[in-house]
Amino acid sequence: MNEPRIGPWKKSDEDLDFQQADHWYRGEHCHRYPADRPLSVADVMQGWAPERPLISRSSRVIAFGSCFAEYFIAFLGERGYNQWRIPAEAHGLSEEPLLLSLGNTFENAFVVVQQFRWAFGEFTPASHLWFTKDKKYFEATDERRRNIRANLEDADVAVVTLGMSEVWYDRLDGEVLWRSIPARLYDPERHVFKVATVEETTAALHELHRIVARFLPRLQLVFTLSPIPFVATFRNQSPVTANSISKAILRAALDAFLSIPEVAATGRCHYFPSYELALSLFDSPFSSDNRHVKPEVVALILSAFSQAYMDLPVETAALLEETRLAAAGSQQTIRALQEKLREKEQVIRDLDRAARERLALIEKLSAALPR
Repeated sequence: MNEPRIGPWKKSDEDLDFQQADHWYRGEHCHRYPADRPLSVADVMQGWAPERPLISRSSRVIAFGSCFAEYFIAFLGERGYNQWRIPAEAHGLSEEPLLLSLGNTFENAFVVVQQFRWAFGEFTPASHLWFTKDKKYFEATDERRRNIRANLEDADVAVVTLGMSEVWYDRLDGEVLWRSIPARLYDPERHVFKVATVEETTAALHELHRIVARFLPRLQLVFTLSPIPFVATFRNQSPVTANSISKAILRAALDAFLSIPEVAATGRCHYFPSYELALSLFDSPFSSDNRHVKPEVVALILSAFSQAYMDLPVETAALLEETRLAAAGSQQTIRALQEKLREKEQVIRDLDRAARERLALIEKLSAALPR
């Protein structure tokens, strides 16, 4: 393949005089990273809010993916939104709408796509083993498939929260499992673990978009990345670094997918930065279990979500803004106290060092005195 040739220099020789005052070319977009001040919600949300709110009181919203998705549904219900009734079904340890009870089972993009394929008749899990989090076998009956399809067809907005890039799949047919299976059923020749690549995840998201465009043309998709780390990694390395890689793959894939011109042109797919809000605005976003985010972090994230995606009444929006500002103020107070603590610790270290030096000098002078 022949490389394109660069033409001759078109500027005058005077343009090569770099003694002149000049500045770097900044392109069409150049947004500086905030410096010398705490980050704000506006800093993170820049460029991500839809042109108009997607969710009104009459909107039907579903959420699935990581367990973090449950926060969005609870938040909507508490404020009088999302009042549609999905038929419940006794399953596992609870009785609730099937799509909601299984929702936090679908933690990676491949399982989400698989459920859409199943719902719309593009996949038949005849030889498959699906297990819920409480180790209950999920029987993929046609009635259940029709129920989930009906739920999807009735929905206006779907919040898809992705949690991890680590997946288990069945080597027999290449299909993903919901998770690792019970030990007594594990077959090393059949059940395989892998870390999905950015390219594979992007392709899965594109496949989801294809299905939605074909069967659910009015459905709006809001993608978000859960800040909650996974419980464990199946890789032979630190779960901390494995989680970092897992999240990075998902975030890069979401960016690649949302940047595809044909996807962007539909106006159907959106990104809400839950992950960035939690990790950028809070020094310590997690509870003592190191997994679940603190209530004030959840409050700020949901406040930002409501401001961008919901047609809230003015008074409610003002109250949520107060909540957001209170959370941000608390975080700034914590940072200020931490800075004062660091300063005092430095003073203590300086005094300790000075005292040790003085003591050493006294001991040296004492040793030099005649006995």
